Amino acid sequence: MTGNENAVRREVSGDVRIGGGETAPVELRGAEDVYVSAESVSGRLTVHDPEYVFTDVPTGAEPADSADARTVLTGDLDDGYVDGVDGDVHVTGAEDVFVEHGAAETLSTIGAEQVFHDDAAAPTRSPEDYEVSVSGWRQTRDVRDPRGGVSVRGAKNELTATDARHDLTLYVAGWGNEIRIEGQAIDVTVYFVGRDNRVSVGPYVTATTGAESGYDNDLESDPLPPEALVEQTEAEAYQGAFFGRHKVTYQEPASGKEWCPNCGESADAVITRKQRDAFFLFGKPIRTYDSGDGAFECEHCTPVAIGSVELSPEERKRILG
Repeated sequence: MTGNENAVRREVSGDVRIGGGETAPVELRGAEDVYVSAESVSGRLTVHDPEYVFTDVPTGAEPADSADARTVLTGDLDDGYVDGVDGDVHVTGAEDVFVEHGAAETLSTIGAEQVFHDDAAAPTRSPEDYEVSVSGWRQTRDVRDPRGGVSVRGAKNELTATDARHDLTLYVAGWGNEIRIEGQAIDVTVYFVGRDNRVSVGPYVTATTGAESGYDNDLESDPLPPEALVEQTEAEAYQGAFFGRHKVTYQEPASGKEWCPNCGESADAVITRKQRDAFFLFGKPIRTYDSGDGAFECEHCTPVAIGSVELSPEERKRILG
């Protein structure tokens, strides 16, 4: 209970969003889950008697006194969203509290059952500045070619990003969110603040976890299909051999291979290079003089997967002076 008899008390129900119109210090009391967004509290954030705190802000600061609260929000609350307060904020009696990177000047917790904080890495930009943002409960959104960053805040949200062509930072705060990213030759760095979130990416996306302030979060990558490593199919090779004797090479998926015979790595995609010396008529081999399998390759050792290693003129100039 706050000891400030002059505090304004507001009885609310359902979800409550604190957006800057309340006189600080503000106390949010009795919400189920509370989400504190980036750059939302200009002063100190103090969390009293929560179950779990998932935070991207270091804890241990001197707590503020809840008796100083001038606005108290309470009632039959569901979830609370702190989006903007000019001053201190108190969160009292919540189940789980999710605090995003840069959310408050300082953070202190009192009586928390457990606090999850991973300082392995921090996003280079504030999640508040990301191009795509989803916030709330059971929201669904589809986006195409997002750039810079994607932020998902809340619970049970679903976001699908397709045709991504630029490296991304994905910031997930909350629980039970599902995010799918499909793209071509991009890197995705994921920051988890919460629990039971699932991120899956397509086979041409490289995804890593920057930090995980929580538990039971999954980051899954689709296996690369063998067809992605095929530079030229058998049919394409025959198209160039219309009439006469020709030696052609092509590639085929090597089925049943869980590791690459060439480099020895465990692999999702293994192909074999084949060759045929034959007499062709209208692009079809009529007589074969010699045929055979060449080397095996996988996504770890094939030039197609690795990409060109030739230096550009700009790179040569920079390296060689």
